[in-house]
Amino acid sequence: MREPFDRPLRVALVQRRAVRGDSYANLQLGLECCRAAGQKKADLVVFPEIWSSGYEVPFGRPLLEHGAYMRSFQEEARRLGLGIVATCLSKGKKLPQDTAVVISPTGEILMRYAKVHTCDFSAERTLEPGEGFAVCDFPFEGGRVRLGVMTGFDREYPESARELMLKGAELIVVPNAGAMDPLRLGQLRTRAFENMVGVAMANYPGLGWGCSCAFSPIVYSETGHYIDNTLAMAGERAEGLVLADFDLEAIRAWRARRVWGGAYRKTYAYPSLLEARPPKPLVRRDNRTQCP
Repeated sequence: MREPFDRPLRVALVQRRAVRGDSYANLQLGLECCRAAGQKKADLVVFPEIWSSGYEVPFGRPLLEHGAYMRSFQEEARRLGLGIVATCLSKGKKLPQDTAVVISPTGEILMRYAKVHTCDFSAERTLEPGEGFAVCDFPFEGGRVRLGVMTGFDREYPESARELMLKGAELIVVPNAGAMDPLRLGQLRTRAFENMVGVAMANYPGLGWGCSCAFSPIVYSETGHYIDNTLAMAGERAEGLVLADFDLEAIRAWRARRVWGGAYRKTYAYPSLLEARPPKPLVRRDNRTQCP
């Protein structure tokens, strides 16, 4: 039995330009963003994808996961009492990985997530995909929430959010680096609705990019009328922190009584979901230059 929440969870989404290829400069800018989030009484700050290099392509040298870059974020988290989802290019087993690290308000690393759905049709074919999705218990002053991460292209696969929901996620954060349009924003909105989870996405600013946003799973009022589940939405080129407050008590109440998510799944009817290869013409050759 989970304890009730004392207050909403405030998430700060970083929508700032990073310095391409300069991990030290991006670390300093990232720490500045954390301090600004702390001043705005945020509980968790989320960075865009591969913040360490500003998602520079081609990808450069990976960072040590327990090196100075991540230790600095851990120390800042501890000093501010602020959770951080820090992102970087890190070392995998054979190739670099697109990595997000969830840091607690006490500076502890709660979870490491490597992007599963790497964009193997583009520069990300040189990266090593992650092996699965995971969730962690994220503590904050108001309570404790089950937190999951999916990165960038992961959001375009319904299985990503569904797997996280089945593992108990109540909130999914999405570090992103790429174009955002009404269709892709609709994907995030739908992931929140269909899995009855909160969703929060942080992206770099720019023409056709930006739009860092947050969605609640609550889409109907007590009287059954549709309500907009958008909690926050930035413009394309705006720079700064985008704040979203998640009423986790209301979300848990919604999950307990509504019919979506995992409530009435018929798993016996979905055997094809476990097939490794789709039917033609959806088959694509493996474009990765090296496979782990």
